[in-house]
Amino acid sequence: MSDNFEKNLRDHLHSEAQETREFPRRLRGRIRDGIAPRTRARIAPQLALAGALVLVAVAVLAFRNPTIINVVTTNIKQILQPSPSPTPQPFTCTDRSGGTIGISSQLSAIRTAPHDGYDRIVFDFTGQIPSYDLTRQDSATFVRDASGQPVTLDGGGGLKLIFRDTDLASGVPSDTTPALASVREIAQIGNFERVVSYGIGISSSQCVRVLELSGPSRLVVDVATTASASTTAAPTPLPTAPAATDLGPFTCQDRSGGTSGSPAMQLTDMRVAHQPGYDRIVFEFAPQAGAVPRVPGYTLFRQASAQFVRDPSGQPVTMRGSYGLRVVFQQATGMTSYTKSRDLTPSLPVVQEVEQLGDFEAVLSWGAGLSRESCIRTLELSNPSRLVIDVQTP
Repeated sequence: MSDNFEKNLRDHLHSEAQETREFPRRLRGRIRDGIAPRTRARIAPQLALAGALVLVAVAVLAFRNPTIINVVTTNIKQILQPSPSPTPQPFTCTDRSGGTIGISSQLSAIRTAPHDGYDRIVFDFTGQIPSYDLTRQDSATFVRDASGQPVTLDGGGGLKLIFRDTDLASGVPSDTTPALASVREIAQIGNFERVVSYGIGISSSQCVRVLELSGPSRLVVDVATTASASTTAAPTPLPTAPAATDLGPFTCQDRSGGTSGSPAMQLTDMRVAHQPGYDRIVFEFAPQAGAVPRVPGYTLFRQASAQFVRDPSGQPVTMRGSYGLRVVFQQATGMTSYTKSRDLTPSLPVVQEVEQLGDFEAVLSWGAGLSRESCIRTLELSNPSRLVIDVQTP
C-alpha cells in the first residue's frame, strides 16, 4: 500500500467512527487504537492491518446502514454454497430415437457396468452420435440383418438398437455376456449397408433411460434393475415368425414396384456396397411431415450399354462400364433432402458408377454403369423406407 492511500483510509475511518454515536466509547477507542499510525515493517503485518481495516469499515457501514450486512452475508453464502446437482432423467417404458441424421460415424467400443438401480451400456463413437432407434420387445429372440436368421440371447426380454451410417472399428466385440442384473447379453445382429444393429438380452422387460453425451461422443443406455410402476406404452411386440431366410432369387428382367401416392417422398440417402455374391445399391426415403412412409413407385430398366440421357435436358451421359441399369421413381425428389454426392464411382466387381440422371417435377431417376451384364434382385424394406437393388456378381 502507498503511504498516501493508507493515510486517506485512516482519516476516513477515523471520521466515520466519530460520527457514529451509537458505538460504545470502548469500541470507538479500540477503533482509534487500530487505525493509529505505526511504523511500517514487513508486508505481512501490513496485510493483516489492511484486513482489519476492511472489517472495521464493514462494521461502521453496517451500523449506519443495516441492509449492507445482509447483502454481504448473502453473497458469501452464494460463494460457499455448492451448486445443486442436476436432477437425473427418469426411466421411461417407451421406444426411443435420436442422434444426428446424415452424418457418418464409427462405433469404437461397447462398455457395460452395474450401478445402483440400473445397468449401464455405453456405445463410444468416433465423431458424432449417428441416427439411432431403440425398440423394446418382450422376447430375447432377434432376426439377423440381412439373412433373416433368428438368434436367441440370454434373458427374458430384449432391446434392439439400430445405428445408421455407421462403421465398426476393429476390436469391437460381436457378442458379450456381462451377465448383470438386467443386461444379460449383447450381440451384433447386423452390419449391412452401413446399418449396424445390436440385440440386447435383458432379464425382463424393464424401462430404460437414454443419454447422448459428448467429449467423447457416446450413447448411454441405462436399463433399470428394479420394477417400475410406469404405465406408459408396452414394448414393441416381436413378430410371430422371423423374416424369410432367403432374400429371394435374382432375375434377368426389368422390375417395378413401390407404392404410388402423394406428397412426394424425399430421398435422404443413397449408398453402394459389395456383399458376397452381389453388389448392393440402396435408395433411402423419408416422408414429408404428416405423410405415411413408403417406397415410392419405381421402374427398373436393364440396358446393354452404359449410356444414358439426362432428364429433362436430353443430354447424353456415359458412365463407366459396358452395361447399365436405370431406375425411375415417381412422386419422389431429393432436391432439398439429399446432400451427398450425386455421382459415385465405387468400382465394385460389377457396379462401376452410380449417377443421378434427373430430378424434375417429382420424377427422380438414377443410372448405374456395370462392368458386365448381370441379373438383379429388388427388396422393399421399411424403418426407414428403402429400395434395395442387388446386382449379381460372379
